[in-house]
Amino acid sequence: MNAESFPEFHSKILLFGEYSLMYGSMALSIPYSKYAGQMSFDRLAENTRSRHYSVKYLVEYHHFLEQEGFGDFLNLNEFSYDIEHGLLLETNIPISYGLGSSGAIVASIYNAYAKNPLTGPEELKSVFSKMESFYHGKSSGLDPLVSYLDKAVLINQSGKLETLEIPARTKEGKAFVFLLDTKSVGETQPLVHWFLNEYKKTSFKNSIQNQFIPATNSGISNFLDGNSNEFLENVKVLSEFTYNNLEQMIPETVKEIWKKGLENNIYHLKLCGSGGGGMLLGFTADLQKTKASIQGFDIEVIHIF
Repeated sequence: MNAESFPEFHSKILLFGEYSLMYGSMALSIPYSKYAGQMSFDRLAENTRSRHYSVKYLVEYHHFLEQEGFGDFLNLNEFSYDIEHGLLLETNIPISYGLGSSGAIVASIYNAYAKNPLTGPEELKSVFSKMESFYHGKSSGLDPLVSYLDKAVLINQSGKLETLEIPARTKEGKAFVFLLDTKSVGETQPLVHWFLNEYKKTSFKNSIQNQFIPATNSGISNFLDGNSNEFLENVKVLSEFTYNNLEQMIPETVKEIWKKGLENNIYHLKLCGSGGGGMLLGFTADLQKTKASIQGFDIEVIHIF
């Protein structure tokens, strides 16, 4: 494989749909160009990114793809040959941070070795779901899809995929969306397992269906419509619901400031992916007051509308 044919694949941010996507809610995920993953044969590339995946890792993933029958879709012989001749997977996407590190790698491998690359989002998502199961045991395939297409992806109320342009970032906006670094890592599988078990309980299931999913769907619609006031109200509902019902997903390092936001109503926090660590999403109408209220944590504004 010619090294020049290896493009970057960006990380992603799941704005809405964490957990509820599994049970019929809408979801909205966007690419995030600050972080990326890329395949390379250049050993000097190890100095340009914070992490590279070992040959042992690549051999294990190749074996997984072989065992799962991906030889019908991917040129695994070429993949194996490249591994033997110094292939690297480079990334500066923080691992276990909810930013889609595995999704970017899956997109990279599919791009390099697909025999007959698919173009339909639904078909791609199905293939990516199986490829990414190597990491999490179960995957929606949404993260690799966003990385591969480098477009925002909406799962609408009918469960269909749409690629779309998110509202343009404005300087005069009334709502700020930001990332907050919890300074800890999260493990996806144990949290997903806990959620699936809790959902078997009628009271928990009803609260997800009657409170969490409607607020998620409304929040997405508000965001796409540019309705900042109703958007912030629905975000507050999601933040409060998570604090009261999904406490396991909130890292200890941020429980105090999460609660503080609910009390002062200046900002509200929600999960960015499965939770447990990594990044959180934050929302506010007053960025300066938010920065003054949250001390000791890095905040990065990613959208204003």
